[in-house]
Amino acid sequence: MNNNLNNLNNLKSRLFLPVDDNSKRINKIINETRVSTVCQEARCPNRGICWSNLSATFLLLGSICTRSCRFCYIKKGKPASLDYSSIDKLAISIAKLNLNYHTFTMVTRDDLPDHGVNYLINFFEKLRYYSLKLNSKVIYIEALISDLGQNYDNLKLLLNSNVIDVLAHNVETVRRLTPIIRDKRFSYDGSLKVLKWAKEIKNTIITKSSIILGFGEEMNEVFETLNDLRSVDCDAITIGQYYKPSNKQIEVFKIYSQEEFDIIKDFAINLGFKFVKVGYQVRTSYMAYELIDLIKSRKSN
Repeated sequence: MNNNLNNLNNLKSRLFLPVDDNSKRINKIINETRVSTVCQEARCPNRGICWSNLSATFLLLGSICTRSCRFCYIKKGKPASLDYSSIDKLAISIAKLNLNYHTFTMVTRDDLPDHGVNYLINFFEKLRYYSLKLNSKVIYIEALISDLGQNYDNLKLLLNSNVIDVLAHNVETVRRLTPIIRDKRFSYDGSLKVLKWAKEIKNTIITKSSIILGFGEEMNEVFETLNDLRSVDCDAITIGQYYKPSNKQIEVFKIYSQEEFDIIKDFAINLGFKFVKVGYQVRTSYMAYELIDLIKSRKSN
């Protein structure tokens, strides 16, 4: 346990700062435009890796979530109303980064009937437009969504707009721990249903999910969750170690060993996931740009 904890603390203290030309340019533009990235605000240790590969992660729909998951650092409360008038400015700022792969995550917006879907569609359309106008390039967009109120029509509206390439929705933890770890309005089966619906609505969409380890789950429960995700044809999986972002979040129950990570990774690969990332430093958007080849393959079929 102590060795594993030391490994985690070492990884937490490491910060892959911008050192190559791509990363330096992106860092400069982010500071100039003041566009908000999860990379910086969460002090992600992987940001240099992603930026050097022309990829970054952004938060949409505000900074306040209407739900309270016990592991999450995002502020909870009553969000401000959405400012549609700022969409063009934000899209231009992000387009100026000249990225290939964009990952967007969102707070849950139970206060909105569509859970923010129309804002997302509008923004992604503008981002694609300005990327073509400013950079003459086609971009790739991954959207990590909430459960959208487990509303089929909300999800259908988003996917039928054809503005995203990867639909991500996280189960976060195993079935037994879901009521303890996640907000009560989330459910394990509800998250599986969102991923299942995505394939029913658009069978070529790449679906992705994530599991956080260290809440007290058993190895067989991790395997069960991976099986459940494959049963709804989930394509991609990321699995990482939990650590407390502040004193307000739930305690770390276990630090996994590298050997345990390797066992889980092999199990996921053998199940047929097409993209598997497992380890201490892995987060939802970790090396997500590697999905570009799979996106291109899906679009060509």
